[in-house]
Amino acid sequence: MRRFILPFLSYFTAFVLLNSCQKENVQAQDLDCAPQEIQIGPNTMTLVPVDLSQRGSCEEILSYKSKVTISSSGDSRVISSNSIPDHKVGLFGRIPGSLNPNAIAEVNDTYRVPLSPEKAPSITPLLSTERGPQYQFGILLNGVILDPEAAEPFPHEGFFNANVNWEWNLDAMEINLGLDCNNAHVQPQGKYHYHGAPTLYLKSLNISSSQMTLVGYAADGFPVYYKYGYIDSGQRSSGVKELIPGYRLKTGNRPGDGVSAPCGAYNGVYTNDWEFSEDVGDLDECNGRTGVTPEYPGGTYYYVITDDFPFLPRCLKGVPSQDFRIQ
Repeated sequence: MRRFILPFLSYFTAFVLLNSCQKENVQAQDLDCAPQEIQIGPNTMTLVPVDLSQRGSCEEILSYKSKVTISSSGDSRVISSNSIPDHKVGLFGRIPGSLNPNAIAEVNDTYRVPLSPEKAPSITPLLSTERGPQYQFGILLNGVILDPEAAEPFPHEGFFNANVNWEWNLDAMEINLGLDCNNAHVQPQGKYHYHGAPTLYLKSLNISSSQMTLVGYAADGFPVYYKYGYIDSGQRSSGVKELIPGYRLKTGNRPGDGVSAPCGAYNGVYTNDWEFSEDVGDLDECNGRTGVTPEYPGGTYYYVITDDFPFLPRCLKGVPSQDFRIQ
């Protein structure tokens, strides 16, 4: 069974180039901190949110064929996959015009999750503020991993920087990290993975806005649906609506000094620019809720992929399978 190793020297290790924040003894609230400019691989970017509709094109047809099996064994659901999507992708590899230099390859893995998952006493965040990304969120029915957390901590000078601060990690959906139209890109070992809603896969399912659609399973075994759910979570007869996440952008300025933590106005490029509020939306802090679904008429906890932050859930309510552990 494959274990995942954080790609410390990957294409996504970033280096600061220009316009760093003031590094003198200045109070955070007094900082006039221009958005930082950094370089990630061949891409120079200013840390401001990008237009989510402007992703890399998906015109490439892979020579590999998608292979995925889903079965049950004892009290476990077993998903085996070669990590190849069953749709067109962006241009990847060490060729001109590619979105990143990592070519897509077959990566065979098997994941086991409980058939009857239960909530744990506490949630498990996908991102450890001490060590970085620690779990992938889950896997779709097409065998491709959902892995929302990037590995891009402040101050964007590599993981071994003395001031590395995982509390401030760039969000892959808000900046240009070489994602294709499926909100996906490629790890150094060749694994294609999604950071947000998998556009072409969802399109292939012909998802209706009048029904719930199961699209995958989380690392703790709870089901994953795409954006639509029952108006009354306990009543299938109540109709269906688009479920809204409970996150909102923080207001004001970040508390950092530009040396140990970023400064400047909250603009959404860091996951810590966002905050959860029970007064916002339909979903909890893990982008899920409890209710009935077509596959679980007696009710279950389930997660939701949304079109707005956090896009994919950033924490798990149950005990995650170690098959999804990154480090």
